[in-house]
Amino acid sequence: MFIRHYLLLNVVSVAFAGFVVAMLPGQAIAQTLPSPAPSWQSGQSTWNGSGYESVPTPPPINELPEEWNENFGLSESVLQRPVVDVPLTDPAGTAAATAAIEPIPDSGMPIGAAISDGQTLDEPPLQQEVVRWYQVPWRWMTKGWENHAEFGLDGSTGNAETLAIQTGLEMKRKTDAYTLALDFDYRQASAQSQTTEDNARFNLDYDRLLGDSNWTMFTKFGMEYDEFKAFDLRLNINGGLGYYWIRNDKTNLVTRVGAGASKEIGSPDDSWTPEAVFGLEADHKLSDRQKLKAKIDYFPTFEDFSDFRLVTDVAWESLIDNSENLSLRLSVTDRYDSTPQGALKNDFYYSALLLYKF
Repeated sequence: MFIRHYLLLNVVSVAFAGFVVAMLPGQAIAQTLPSPAPSWQSGQSTWNGSGYESVPTPPPINELPEEWNENFGLSESVLQRPVVDVPLTDPAGTAAATAAIEPIPDSGMPIGAAISDGQTLDEPPLQQEVVRWYQVPWRWMTKGWENHAEFGLDGSTGNAETLAIQTGLEMKRKTDAYTLALDFDYRQASAQSQTTEDNARFNLDYDRLLGDSNWTMFTKFGMEYDEFKAFDLRLNINGGLGYYWIRNDKTNLVTRVGAGASKEIGSPDDSWTPEAVFGLEADHKLSDRQKLKAKIDYFPTFEDFSDFRLVTDVAWESLIDNSENLSLRLSVTDRYDSTPQGALKNDFYYSALLLYKF
């Protein structure tokens, strides 16, 4: 009897549950059913065995990282100049389609920055140095000069006491348009404590090329002092035309012809004397360490060409150290005056000098 009532109660329960399910709508039924396990594709939480963890939501496709706002998202790789400019030609070989690789304007600029700055592959103009008017004198005095100071000394003691000193300074500035040279030297010698030689000489020479030709216009100014001559100071000013037969970095050869005047201050006749001038000057590099130089100036008076002065200088220079600052010079100088006014006509000097270039 108890079993029959238990079975009847189960049947009624099942029937009542079916009735309730039949009366509920489909959406309610779906909500009552267990949902499938969330997955990473849906961006929902996932079960890792001990709890749920959230998968980060991927960024929207239309939004770029912040660093992409500069250089158009391109990398900071610098531009590289091609090793060889290889022309690029289309298969058809037409001239219109032929293009050569052009040099990169700024190899240190990132690609993105170059594009944003509007750079092209055209060669940029060279940067020109701007020189202000007040900088010109300083640049002229400090740039483009070849200078050296020279010094020589010899002497003896014992039966004869002698001492000879020679010093000097040469400055030269050579450009494509002109050459400016300054030369000063001083000699002093003594024997038995008596001065036997005391003289000084200064020369200023300026050559200006006439256009693109080898012709040049020159001016010369000279001063000479000699304690043992009949004058206290001799001045000469000359000018004229010259011609460069050779003018390059290795060899120079120029001849000159002109006119001027000279004056011997302190002599019996200290008036200005008109005179002509004929000159020849040459220098040649024998090697990277040796050079030869020669200069001859002939000054005859217009009234009588047998009344003249002749100055000759010949020198050999050789580097003696690797710094190119120290050189040895062996030189000879001859000064001839046809009218010495009681003194000897000819003065001949020879010397060995140490040169310091600066």
